[in-house]
Amino acid sequence: MTKKNFRTELHRLRPDVKLEIKNNEHKRKLALALRTLRKEKGMTQKDIEENSTLTQPVISRLESPTGSLPTWDTVMRYTEACNGHMLLGFSAHEFDEAAFVESQTDNGEPVVALAV
Repeated sequence: MTKKNFRTELHRLRPDVKLEIKNNEHKRKLALALRTLRKEKGMTQKDIEENSTLTQPVISRLESPTGSLPTWDTVMRYTEACNGHMLLGFSAHEFDEAAFVESQTDNGEPVVALAV
């Protein structure tokens, strides 16, 4: 059974799983962006802990694709501990994540966009 067929069948048999995945989409994208930033900086979770007031279990939860969304302050402390940068924008129009990421990768450094 292919991955797509398995997922389709799982969602058919367990609508609660499909709902849980949908409800965690923003958390999953944020976790991916944070983890990508840390790895691009060549850092471990322990490094983040040493560079911030965040504990390793908190860092692990931040990088987990499920669970509650963290506070703004926590995300900023994580980003600062990585010596990274964060861009926040608001628009009345739909945001094209793929186009933004492609336009920002001219220098070879990866960019992760989180459109909500």
